[in-house]
Amino acid sequence: MRYIVIIFVLAMNLYSEDFFRSVIKDIEISKDFKTYKEAQISDYKSTEKTKQISLKLRFNKKKLENETYYLIVISDVASLISTNAEYTRKNNILTIKLDKENSKELYFNYKYKQAKKLEFRCDVIDEFEYKYMLPHEGILYGLAYGIIFCAFLYYLIIFFSTRKLAFLYYSFMQLFVLLSLIGFTYVSFLSYPNQEHVFTQSIIDVFETLAFTFTALFAKEILNTKKVMPFINLLFNMFIVLSFIDILGIALFKYSILYDYMSFEVGFLLPVIAGVIAIYKKVDYAFIYTLGWSLMLFVVYLSEKFIITISSIYTIHMVTPLESLIFSFALGLMLKKIVNEKNEKEKFLIHKSKLAAMGEMINNIAHQWKQPLTHLGYINMNLQLASTDEVFDKVYLNKKIIESNEQIDFMTNTIDNFRDFYKPAKEKEVFLISKAVKKSIDIMRPLLKIHDITLTLELKKDSTLTSYENEYSQVILNLISNAKDELVDRNIENPTVTISIDSFKGKSITTVVDNAGGIKEDKLEKVFEPYFTTKDSGSGIGLYMSKTIIDSHFKGELKAKNTKEGASFSIVI
Repeated sequence: MRYIVIIFVLAMNLYSEDFFRSVIKDIEISKDFKTYKEAQISDYKSTEKTKQISLKLRFNKKKLENETYYLIVISDVASLISTNAEYTRKNNILTIKLDKENSKELYFNYKYKQAKKLEFRCDVIDEFEYKYMLPHEGILYGLAYGIIFCAFLYYLIIFFSTRKLAFLYYSFMQLFVLLSLIGFTYVSFLSYPNQEHVFTQSIIDVFETLAFTFTALFAKEILNTKKVMPFINLLFNMFIVLSFIDILGIALFKYSILYDYMSFEVGFLLPVIAGVIAIYKKVDYAFIYTLGWSLMLFVVYLSEKFIITISSIYTIHMVTPLESLIFSFALGLMLKKIVNEKNEKEKFLIHKSKLAAMGEMINNIAHQWKQPLTHLGYINMNLQLASTDEVFDKVYLNKKIIESNEQIDFMTNTIDNFRDFYKPAKEKEVFLISKAVKKSIDIMRPLLKIHDITLTLELKKDSTLTSYENEYSQVILNLISNAKDELVDRNIENPTVTISIDSFKGKSITTVVDNAGGIKEDKLEKVFEPYFTTKDSGSGIGLYMSKTIIDSHFKGELKAKNTKEGASFSIVI
């Protein structure tokens, strides 16, 4: 397979073609409009300024015999005093048709109002790009920017929901890619090397470097390189440090030093290598991740080798949104896994909460049955003593049987109440809030009585809800139970729990307040977090599940605050 790839790349190199070098034989430059010399890169980088300049372009006539090309010239058109080219103009861009009838040398003479450096940039495109790409470039740019911006915004929002760094890094990577592309498009309309172009290019270099920086951070996070491939993780860390140094260099020298000495493809090659290793080590999402970066690396390589004949600015505007879509698919799978894990965790918490509630229920049943069982014991004792009498009193027997049945009925009703309370509701129903609250109070009353806790219900304004009554009652039960535990643990004198039911601006408000002294301020914001508890033997899931029920099933709020007496929990629906 490796040899096939090598042969393919060599073949591509053989057939690759740079339109500019194959069509334009040479460019000559003159400052007196008489003596010309071959133009060098140094003429562009030179700090020498001039008030007039002339350029001559000579073409490969054989190349133009059977094919048509177009010369794109970007310069200070306002200073163009003469040319023999037949052109169409759009802003500062001149478009000149090149074919067998127009294969002569072209000259461009400029006179500047004030002495300045040469401003002249040109490129050659083929007929396909001129007819089908150039007229519709606005649509291409718009689609590319729209897709990339949506990817940035969507995954930034996902980050705030999940707090997973991979989504944040990917989001900022897309942002700086977007800014880089907008910058590329802007400078493509500027002549070079004027001051505006240099300043803009330096900003683009910063955006590019930041895009590659967040690319490395994204790769580290999604491929878990720190754990799976420590050496690659070290390379990424080195690359990130170099990138930040490069940003400082751009601020000082107005251009990227890093990419003057390092090939541009390295920014794509390193993530691809990491992806291949991750595939071998069976890391989640590695295949899709590697596919995205391999596509970018492959297209950039083909573009730089002129195998793709379309201008690089069009190529990058086509491949970058495609890369965004591929990565979005990988992140979509990651998000799905996170949601599934969250659902499994929530199911586990619900199961654990049910076990805790079942224990509480058994405890409450035990307390409620304690008195009737004692009574039944006395009845049996009385019947046993009565049976020793020579004359058995049938009236007395019937009386004790009635008492016994009353106690048994009470115990049966207790079981039924608890069974109905914990029975999951399949359908929503209309219920009074006061009724749901009283169900919880009836269950908790025996326990509160044992600890001499006074419970007061203040019904100011009742309301009806259409939802699951038992779930509302479970939340109230949990709040009362928490208040009871705090009052007992802190050994509060004259312990009280006050429940008020009210309505304000169309919303029902049920408040449970105790006089246990409140919750420490540094812990108040954490009370609804899973597994967080202020009790020595607490599970830390009661309030979390209560808030989840109110948020999800009732679309309401469960809020906590401190009052002068103690903690106050309010259900607002």
